[in-house]
Amino acid sequence: MAKSIALSYILWLFGGFFGLHHFYLRRDRQAFVWWCTCGGIFGLGWFRDLWRIPDYVRYANGYGDKYQVVESRRQKNLKPVFNVVRFGGQLALGMYLGFLTMCAIPTEVYEEGSHAEKAVCYGIVTLATTMGVYIVSNIGEESIDFGDILTYATLPAIFMFTKAPNNAPTWISVGAAVACMYRGKYKPQTQPKKGLCRRLTSLTFAGMIIFALWGSFLYHNASVTTKDGETIKLRDSIDNFFKSPAWLQFKKTLGDLYEYGQTHGWDKVWQQFVEALDPTGEANALKVLGVDKSTSQEEITKRYRKLAREWHPDRHKENKEEAQEKFMEIQKAYETLSTIKKKRERKSSERRSNADDYDHRF
Repeated sequence: MAKSIALSYILWLFGGFFGLHHFYLRRDRQAFVWWCTCGGIFGLGWFRDLWRIPDYVRYANGYGDKYQVVESRRQKNLKPVFNVVRFGGQLALGMYLGFLTMCAIPTEVYEEGSHAEKAVCYGIVTLATTMGVYIVSNIGEESIDFGDILTYATLPAIFMFTKAPNNAPTWISVGAAVACMYRGKYKPQTQPKKGLCRRLTSLTFAGMIIFALWGSFLYHNASVTTKDGETIKLRDSIDNFFKSPAWLQFKKTLGDLYEYGQTHGWDKVWQQFVEALDPTGEANALKVLGVDKSTSQEEITKRYRKLAREWHPDRHKENKEEAQEKFMEIQKAYETLSTIKKKRERKSSERRSNADDYDHRF
């Protein structure tokens, strides 16, 4: 079935960042590259496709200038013409997969492990980097054997891992890309077409590998820095988050909403959920001043004055910034509660006035 330029542009517009138009044109490797690099290196490839799609469609349908040139060179057994864009893509995806794989390996193993552990890690990084170059090299009409790329990538890999292992993927990518310049070839004219299910399975499996690498990086090596300059592993900070008062309060709120829905009906849960979000800031203000809803305005004012004196910045010369933040928080809480109290009193007064008017009429 012939491919449509119009449909290709529609898919490019609405799903181009995920390579949907390339998947439609049976350019599955290019679709994968677009998906895992946010539209082909942060949208650059997606933008370039704006004027490249007609050529892709014509080639997929078996005609056009590019198709004729490729067929002519294939029949003469010539090598593919060097393409600077393809070369740049090989380097980019090779380094991306190489550095991502490096980051996914626990730092203590990659940098401080035994010689055997380091050798295994270096081998995995080399394979990942080479695979990135291999994927780009086999997009479209061109092809290369994985063994040829790996052979060219081995020498820079050995050299870099002994001198500067943290920058190895860069030069491994260069070596592998050079292999494509000399060992690249055209794919056979007729190739067995894969079914839709097999294509989707392959892309899903490749996507799972990318997600696994990112997940491993976030779990083993990602970290956050506190305001005191202390570095904490992300996995430890997440574990602490689930023990934090904020999470426990959120968990309690969800439990309360569930019980409320069972008791009063699920149609009223949304209103209760909005109240739990504290859109007016009343719950937080009550917590800051240490009072409850039943507290009178007079008591709230007394409490505010007491806390304001206690946290006045002039009384905390050593931690003046912290005291200033606390003082402003107390002021804001008092203003919030005072405003809410006044609004409620006004509404209550209006209701009483309306009720009196109704009684006088009848």
